[in-house]
Amino acid sequence: MKTWISRLLFIPLFLFTCSLSAAEGQELIVHNRILATVNGKAVSVMDVMKKMDVFLSRNYPEHSKSDTSRYQFFIQNWRDTLNQIIDNELILADAEKLEIKIADAEVREKIHERFGPNVMASLDELGLTLDEAWHMIYAEMAVQRMSWYRVHSKAMHRIGPQDIKVGYEAYLAQNPPQEEWKYQVLSIRAATDSLGKVFAQKAQALLQGEPLPFEALASKLKEGMKDDSNVTITVSDELDVAGSKLSEAHKTVLCTLKPGSYSEPVSQVSRRDQSVVHRIFYLKEHKVIPPKSFDAMVDALHDQLVMKEVNKEFPLYLKKLRKQFNYEGKELSSLPNDFVPFELK
Repeated sequence: MKTWISRLLFIPLFLFTCSLSAAEGQELIVHNRILATVNGKAVSVMDVMKKMDVFLSRNYPEHSKSDTSRYQFFIQNWRDTLNQIIDNELILADAEKLEIKIADAEVREKIHERFGPNVMASLDELGLTLDEAWHMIYAEMAVQRMSWYRVHSKAMHRIGPQDIKVGYEAYLAQNPPQEEWKYQVLSIRAATDSLGKVFAQKAQALLQGEPLPFEALASKLKEGMKDDSNVTITVSDELDVAGSKLSEAHKTVLCTLKPGSYSEPVSQVSRRDQSVVHRIFYLKEHKVIPPKSFDAMVDALHDQLVMKEVNKEFPLYLKKLRKQFNYEGKELSSLPNDFVPFELK
């Protein structure tokens, strides 16, 4: 599930599916300019590009060194990334107001985890200074903590046992017990209804007599019978059908049987050609798979309900921050309609 917290921290998943006529070897041109000013801090095209480069290097390293792939990714994602940076800066301002502190050792550990043991070489490849990487990691950690404090923890307190119970009832309504039916069908198609009934009664008599594998029933009925196009007798392969896909005609008969038993001969209308078919059903196995129990679902339901609250609350929190820190986004609205921060030449 996409949440407002993840939106603030990560660039949206982007698949490299757009077709570009540009050949590898073209140079990526960056039209740098200030895009926004948040709480006194300017955010430029380069800031946006560096954040996207870090994401690419971490998630799509095979594309991170191709200017064509980078251009493709940048063009699709620069506005979303800019909005994420703006939101993060507003939350950082809120963190500073609350005097939230993150130890240097924590940031240093995260930097090594993110960029590997040879930090400086990795940062050089990305065009980042150590100070820039430090701020980027510090910002992520501060946003996570503020998101928890301002939104997530409050959302958790709103969800009580009764909410989870209601959520489980909704889960049961959407996930009824699943049934699985394993069975075979003897089908007799005859020129007349009376002839079909005769062979159906013979089949029933055979099944009630000495033990006979259901698969052998068709050949047994045909013994001593001349090739007669007026009668066709077949036994189906084993059918393994989910209850939701079982036809009503078959279900009506199968529901009367216990596993290992045969039905009385029944007359049904074939959906294929609307002819009358005499059938005997053999039920091999019937399973009922119940939905997950409340105990098995309680943690997942709690998390889902909390995230619903988070996703409702986060936009309100961001709106409050924009008002609190007088951010109106005038720079974004004043950008030319045809402004493109990246170009391939």
